[in-house]
Amino acid sequence: MRLEDKVAVVTGGGSGIGRAICERFAAESACVTVAEIDSESGLETVSRIRRLGGKAEFVRTDIRDEESIQDSVVKTVSAFGKLNVLVNNAAAFVIRDVNASAEEWEAMLNTNIRGTAFCVKHALPEIRKAGGGAIVNIGSISSVLGQPSMVTYNATKGAILTMTKCLALDLGSDNIRVNCLCPGNIKTPALINHMKSLGKTYEEAVKQMAPLNFLGRIGTPEEVANCAAFLVSDDASFVTGAALFVDGGYSAQ
Repeated sequence: MRLEDKVAVVTGGGSGIGRAICERFAAESACVTVAEIDSESGLETVSRIRRLGGKAEFVRTDIRDEESIQDSVVKTVSAFGKLNVLVNNAAAFVIRDVNASAEEWEAMLNTNIRGTAFCVKHALPEIRKAGGGAIVNIGSISSVLGQPSMVTYNATKGAILTMTKCLALDLGSDNIRVNCLCPGNIKTPALINHMKSLGKTYEEAVKQMAPLNFLGRIGTPEEVANCAAFLVSDDASFVTGAALFVDGGYSAQ
């Protein structure tokens, strides 16, 4: 198993891509902390992992709160003895144009940018103690593309990609690799909710979006999780500062 003897914290691990990453890591023999703000969904992820014989713990985590992040790291080390891997998956999805309110900007900046940075800040001492490891930040095709009426979302996802490159430079000497995983159109609760906000059903969205991908379909959370497992494993030992697009070819147009 590629992640045997590894301990990982995955933020936003209660559903969608985060849950799939937690489950894939556990299937690869990692010990996983499901760091999730919603207790019900986080505990469900842990239950799903344990039913299959994996090792997981739930820690309620609000990445807008530094003390909550610190608590997640402390409880992870207490449960599993160390920390090797961090996946910054938790995100806010306030999708607005330039007319976004101050409150909407605050929600996006506090979660997607400050939250990601603070998770790295507080995980770093333990990853260093473990002799190095890997960090994966979840960006998006929106990290590099212009999209209509998505200023708030794209600005924060673009910042995550740039943050990833800076962290990779800063942490290479500590044997810590930092990469950005950039999903495209993936069947997640976030995508379904966004389509609902636009007055579309998921089925209608698929008909619109699937032809835009070279593979002609929507991706799955499990396909993103497969790539996350690669990036944190020794198979990617010489990969850092990279953006891996999991988008069926959408961004290559």
